[in-house]
Amino acid sequence: MCQKRLVMRIRDKNKGVSKVVDFEKIDEMISIIASGEIPESQTFNEFAVNFYLETKIVPLSKYLKMEGKTNKMPKIMNTKKSGELLFHTQKNEEILKFLKKRGYQKTPELNFTCVMLLRKVDSMSNWKKLLSYFEGKGTIEEINNSTRIQLLPDEEKKIEEFIKINLGVSETELNWLKDKFKIIYENKEILRSIKKIAR
Repeated sequence: MCQKRLVMRIRDKNKGVSKVVDFEKIDEMISIIASGEIPESQTFNEFAVNFYLETKIVPLSKYLKMEGKTNKMPKIMNTKKSGELLFHTQKNEEILKFLKKRGYQKTPELNFTCVMLLRKVDSMSNWKKLLSYFEGKGTIEEINNSTRIQLLPDEEKKIEEFIKINLGVSETELNWLKDKFKIIYENKEILRSIKKIAR
């Protein structure tokens, strides 16, 4: 049986052993993340680490889709990423020294807003982005945009030609598409709506 309310054993592919996964507890934690209210008995950092450990071997994005909880997926997935970052930071002397040099004697307390900066990059890069935000060097969107890979003119031209050929669009149509895609990319509600009608 594979019902979410069961405590199940899932095989950890990395270690080749099975671990107990309490889906009822995971559901409770997901509800907490969706509400944005961490229990008073825990800090955000403590909660995030616990959430990461609970969901470490769970294909979380697939589970959220299966349970129809995609509307809060970015927030939930990034909370897991923050827990992973915090968990590994505890044992990373290089990052702990870096934080101390920047004036943080202990690991900074994160929150549901700043975790939206986190990406699938190394821990140091994520911390640099977080500290930039804490130090008022930009908004979430500004910092994320500033760290996106900048293409060389030739690379951009090749990508544009590829898109035009494969979609069969003109230069004017491509420019229109780029403008619209930027709006779609930044507005998750529009993106979800397009996905629903494009099936």
